[in-house]
Formats: sequence, C-alpha cells, structure tokens
Amino acid sequence: MKVAVLGVGGVGQVFASEIVKADYLDQLLLGDIVTEGAEKLAGKLRHQAKAEIIVKKVDAGKVEEIEKVLKGIDVVLHAGLPAFNFNVMEACINTATNYIDMACASPAGLKEQLQWNDKFKAAGILSIMGLGCDPGFSNIAARYAVDQLDHVDEILIRDGDNSEIDYNGFCSLFSPQTAIEECLAKPNYWTADKGLSFLPEPFANREKFEFPEPIGLLDCYNVEHEEATTLGDTIGKTKGCQYVDFKYALDPDFVNTVKAIGYLGLNSDKDINVKGTKVSPKDVVVAKMPKPTELAGKIHGYSCIGAAVKGTKDDKKKEFFVYTMANHDEIYEKTGHQATVWQTGLPPAVAVDLLAQGKLNDKGCIPPELIDPVPFLTRLKERGMYWDVIEKTSPVTQMATV
Repeated sequence: MKVAVLGVGGVGQVFASEIVKADYLDQLLLGDIVTEGAEKLAGKLRHQAKAEIIVKKVDAGKVEEIEKVLKGIDVVLHAGLPAFNFNVMEACINTATNYIDMACASPAGLKEQLQWNDKFKAAGILSIMGLGCDPGFSNIAARYAVDQLDHVDEILIRDGDNSEIDYNGFCSLFSPQTAIEECLAKPNYWTADKGLSFLPEPFANREKFEFPEPIGLLDCYNVEHEEATTLGDTIGKTKGCQYVDFKYALDPDFVNTVKAIGYLGLNSDKDINVKGTKVSPKDVVVAKMPKPTELAGKIHGYSCIGAAVKGTKDDKKKEFFVYTMANHDEIYEKTGHQATVWQTGLPPAVAVDLLAQGKLNDKGCIPPELIDPVPFLTRLKERGMYWDVIEKTSPVTQMATV
C-alpha cells in the first residue's frame, strides 16, 4: 500500500512514525509546502522502515500540485489546515485516492464535505471527515456507548487536561490557528427538535465535569466542534437522543487571553496596513505562539478525551464514559511527542490499518462514528493507545420504602 501525509507538523509526524511500522506499507510520501521538517523526519524513518520514504514539496492551495503527488497513492491523510480540505478532496477524486482529515473549518464546512458523498462513491473511494482524537476517537467512543443502549438521552463529548507547561506565555497544545478559531466561534450543539443550533457567545455554559483520576473536576465550556454537527443525526436520533454537545476544559488564563484576542480583532484573517506593510492579525498572533511540536517534553500532566452517553438498557438507567487518557511525560519518553498530538495522530493510522486489512470497505463520505467501533478500538489498543469504559447504573424507578 502507498500512503501519503500532507502537512508534516506534529500530528503528521506521529502518523508517519506509526504507519512505517506496518508490514503492508510499500511507500510513504511526506508532502509539505516547506520540506525541511519532512526531510529530517524521512531521514529518521528510513532507518526504521523497509518501505520507500519520499518527500515532495506541495502547496495545498493548488489542486493540480496535490494531484501530481497523489497519483498512485492509495490513501492520504490531510494533516494540514482545514481550509484546504476541499482542495485535497478534489485531488483525491481525480486520482482515486482514499481521503482522511482530522478537522473541518466549521460545522457548515463539515456538512458541505459530507455532501460530496456521491462524488466519492462514483470514484469508488472513501472519505473520512474528522478522524483525529476529538473529533475522531470521541465519535467512535460515542458510537461504542450508543451501541450498548436501548435508548439514548444525550451524548456529551468532553476534553480535559490538567497539565502544567514549562512555557511562560500564551500557547496551545494543538494547532494555534484552530484553537483560536473554534474557541471564538459560536458554540454549536444539537437537539432532536431543532437539529444543529448555536449559542450566542463563545465560552458558554461553564460547568465542572469529573474526569477520571488523576484529573478530576475541571471547568468545561461549550466550544464549536465537529461531533455535535453529526452525532445526533447519524447515531443519536434513531435511539431517541435529545441532546448532543462538546465541552472543552480550559484554564481561566487561556479563556481570558483568547477573549482579548477576539476583542482586539486579532483573530481576523483579513490583512491590515501597519506602517505600510500588510499583515494578517491572526498570523501575527500565531507567529508569536510556539508550535505544538516545540512543547514536547515541556508538558506535565494528563490528557483525557471521552464520550459521556446517558440512556437506558433493559429498563435501567445507564451512563457510559468511554475515554482515552495519556500522560504527557510518559508519551514523550516513549515517542518524543507530546500526548495531544500523539493522541490525534494514532486514530488515522488505525483507519489505514483497517483499509489495508479489508475491514473498512465503505465508499463515499462518512464521519468517524459510522466506522464499526469494535475492530477500530481493538486495533487502537494494539497500537498502544489506552482506552477504557466507566459505567454507572441505576433503576429507572425505585420501589418506595414503607
């Protein structure tokens, strides 16, 4: 099998480092607009793999360039900015290359990507939208829990991290561009009667959510995210689900800094004139933030992502929390990566495993929750990504005491 990754940042590096372990791999192509990091990674991987490792310069803003590098490629992971998803998808249709990405530009963008379903079916290929950790693992965890229940009341995706970071300044554990964009957007949620809906202001509905130890209680906020865009319609409503949302545990300093960025208009992509030079305010902010790869070894604590699904089974109330947890120091010691990018890079590698094994035969465009969760989660654990289930039960009705 020939595999490509476009965008060789932190997550792209994790994915590439995992894929080279596979016996089915014949060729791995590393593509980026700046190839210095890709060349450095390729030098390391060539000592670990029998497969051919090649590096190509490619501008994801140009469909024709993407097509040139994807000719003959069986599957590509787009690990670049979501703004380029459609360019890579178009190239994949023209080259009959299966497609995976890990995030969308917005809920509307995700819905538009899913509308390419017929195009991908006609090309005889698969497109998976949002297959990282969250979205991605979180969707599949929700599907696993939903499958255990007769009736579902709500699906709640929760992301928490209790880490301290050896960095004196504003930073994000994943793509700074994506972090700023999704945190300042109007948070989305889903209800059975209204479908996809939006809250009027960012950082809404703060609540304390209890993550598994050693994390514990963290303040969580509604944030724009992919899961609430699809889970209600794909796996929720058939079992009576009434509500879906995503909440992110955020430090007060992070929240206040992002709010200030929004108040000052520094989240804008539109160029402004500064002393005769045109600059994008958001580009300036991002340029002053460290890349997620630069934080490896500087993060100390635990990262947890999971799906809390509430409903009933055999006339008993049940609540499942299906989650993955990782220690940043342990992951860094084992892999050289920080846990957040590592957790994001493994799920797409598992999808490629299943494609190679003939266990993922879908065609068209699908969100991750439409993947069979059992073989996926089994393979994920085989690749070293821990996950577990917390289950709570109680009777629907209790006998009155006399």
